[in-house]
Amino acid sequence: MAEFNVNSLLERARNQDPKALGMLCEHFYPKVLKYMHYRVAAISAEDLTGEVFLRVLRHIGQQKGSFAAWLYKIAANVVIDYARAGKIRRTEPMDKQIVESVVNGKNPAETVGRQTDIYNAITRLTDEQRELITLKFIQGLTNADVAEITGRSKEAIRGLQFRALSALRLILSGEDKSNER
Repeated sequence: MAEFNVNSLLERARNQDPKALGMLCEHFYPKVLKYMHYRVAAISAEDLTGEVFLRVLRHIGQQKGSFAAWLYKIAANVVIDYARAGKIRRTEPMDKQIVESVVNGKNPAETVGRQTDIYNAITRLTDEQRELITLKFIQGLTNADVAEITGRSKEAIRGLQFRALSALRLILSGEDKSNER
């Protein structure tokens, strides 16, 4: 299989090459789906991921700059639209990730427990902190990309990252009792 080159595919996709569009979507779909699983209920994640790629197909000709940042900005906007419609429920478990942990983990009970603790801690963060943690650490994006997606400066992203990680540390250590459900 040929090496995946986002830039060459992107140029072809901007010119409405269906094969290039399909390859881009196929490559980024699992990443956006994972992002959605951390932002909305698992039952809605696939539908919202589909909506992201519909928007990508409609607006690919207008895309400029980092494709990943542009893609996640669309995903963030889809989440915002979904939240405005009052449909977000974060209480459902991430079954697919838990199953993957069981299949791939050396100690399934410990792996699942740790993952569940982290997921539950992330759901207790503010929306901004949850988005940053998802983009930066789960999706592996750079501070520059996160800044572009969120419309914040890189310095603001560093500050938000510090506060988010501090909050996670408190929640995971059991010291934060203010936000228990």
